[in-house]
This record gives sequence, structure tokens and C-alpha cells, in this order.
Amino acid sequence: MKLLTRYQTRMAMPGEDEETLARLKVVCWREAYPGLLPQPLLDKLDAQREETVWSDALGRGIAWMAEQAGVPVGFGHMEGAEVTTLYIRKEDHGQGVGAALLTHLFDEISCLGRREAFLWVLEKNAKARGFYERMGGRLVARRPVGFARHPEIMEVRYDFMLD
Repeated sequence: MKLLTRYQTRMAMPGEDEETLARLKVVCWREAYPGLLPQPLLDKLDAQREETVWSDALGRGIAWMAEQAGVPVGFGHMEGAEVTTLYIRKEDHGQGVGAALLTHLFDEISCLGRREAFLWVLEKNAKARGFYERMGGRLVARRPVGFARHPEIMEVRYDFMLD
């Protein structure tokens, strides 16, 4: 893993960071998913609606954020043994940000006494899948994402052993 020198990581704070997480998720989805998810779905993303989702998510799990000079560039969230979310702005890919955030999330999961973690990723997201494989993920399952209008969109599960 590259040493983060330009980036700082911190835990997201309930009651403070929901808006930031919501805006960043919309940006990251629009950068990462053209061609992988239907464009109308990406066009309908709404940061204000996502803010409510993040308010609930921070009440059930833990999120870590990465910033560069105080500007949010990525985040990840875990709940139980699942990494539910990991997104990095496209311009910050390849800098070690994703690996640092995933490591923080794995540490949180380990603190719960878990020896394994897992996550789901779009089956056709080759770049993300390669990253998770390099991070030690083992492909174990496949299922539909759950979009009623798009049952053909699949996701795959990666399991990770935690030390």
C-alpha cells in the first residue's frame, strides 16, 4: 500500500457528515458507473435524499472518510462484518486512499470480534474487482443487485480473512 502523504483519514461523525457523504456518493457513482448502471438511474441521484440514507447508516455502522486539504475525496462504511460502501473520487484513484479506508473498516470489523469481512461489488466493475482481489478478497457468490427494472445487473461477493 502506498503511504498517504497528501491525504488524511478520519471517522465520519453522526450529525455532522451526512451531507458530505451524500454529495460524495453522488459524485462517485456518476464517475464510476456510466455504462455499468442505467444512465437514468445515475441522473436521478439526489444528494438531499441520500442525506437521509446516511443519517440512518451512521446510526447503524461506522464510516471513515479521506480528505485532501480538507476536501473529501473518498469514504467507506461498515456494518457488522459487511463493508457496505467504499467510494473514492476518480481523480484520487491509485493513491492508496481506497486501501487505507478499507484497512480502517477491516480494523473496525475486527474490533467487533469478527475474523472475516465481506462486501458486494458490481460484477462488471472490473477495476473495483481487481482492487478487492489485490486486497486479498476471495470471490464466493453472485446475485442480482435488486433493481426491479434491471434484474440482469449482477453483483459478486468477496470475503476477506482478517488477521
